[in-house]
Amino acid sequence: MNSKPVYVLGSGAIGFPLAAYLARAGRPVVAVRTRSPHVPRGTVTVSVDDGAERVSAEVETVSLSGLGGLEGTMVVASKSYANPAIARELAGKAAKGPVVILQNGVGVEKPFLEAGFPTVLRCVLYATGQALSEHEFRFRPIASSPIGVVSGTQPDLQACVAALHTAPFPFHAEANIQREVWKKAIINSVFNSVCPLLEVDNGIFVRSEAAAGLALEVVRECLAVADRLGLGLSEAEVMEQILRISRGSDGQLISTLQDIRNGRPTEIESLNLEIARVAASLEPPVPLPRVELLGRMVLLKSLQRAGKGTRPAAG
Repeated sequence: MNSKPVYVLGSGAIGFPLAAYLARAGRPVVAVRTRSPHVPRGTVTVSVDDGAERVSAEVETVSLSGLGGLEGTMVVASKSYANPAIARELAGKAAKGPVVILQNGVGVEKPFLEAGFPTVLRCVLYATGQALSEHEFRFRPIASSPIGVVSGTQPDLQACVAALHTAPFPFHAEANIQREVWKKAIINSVFNSVCPLLEVDNGIFVRSEAAAGLALEVVRECLAVADRLGLGLSEAEVMEQILRISRGSDGQLISTLQDIRNGRPTEIESLNLEIARVAASLEPPVPLPRVELLGRMVLLKSLQRAGKGTRPAAG
């Protein structure tokens, strides 16, 4: 698999750094622009500052509509709301190879399973990125990011980890990926709601006892759902990770705040609002008043900033 290209679909604050590190490691990689349909095939210089050093790499890039005959590892690093369209286009191109989803949130793999891809893997990202310009990024790896099987085999998983892992952007295989998915979704339900609503950076939870207290309230609500699903998550481990991420990305803006400021849709419907939807579907339902309210407020804020008025939230 390592001899075949890695197609990084979604060339933003996570996708471009990943592509740059793979290119520097000498691996065949193509950064695929999913929102820009008329990007001619060419090469760009991508610069990444990871806090320890600044590196640059030449990365081949093209639009998704300009690709044909895809065969290789397809890494989905776009926003999760684009997944149905991306899955349809990949299926229409008869793309062959494993799909690795580098997104946070619950249920984001569903469009690719419905499109019939036999190998679908989930990656839980423990890294933050921020675009400084079109091809210049600030990137902070917090910890090695786990990848696990949703559909496929262990050899598929091991091959994909080997294809994607580099020292600056590390990955590892994870047997119980759904536990990790939910753990990170709960963490993101804190960061991706509180930080955008307060208009602050990720470090707020280590700087403010009040913010940390609100995070704890959100975590406790979410854990009521995780417990019903038998995921075995603890309050201590989730809060420890929140504070670790907050400390490690102090000064960094969460992607949802960046999206709102740029008038783009957010992924809040795959986070707070999807967790609330799952909670409401249980029997008996689990009430998540804080989680859902924060999610609805973020959705409303993003729609107002984008000038789109209001629309019903998912769930």
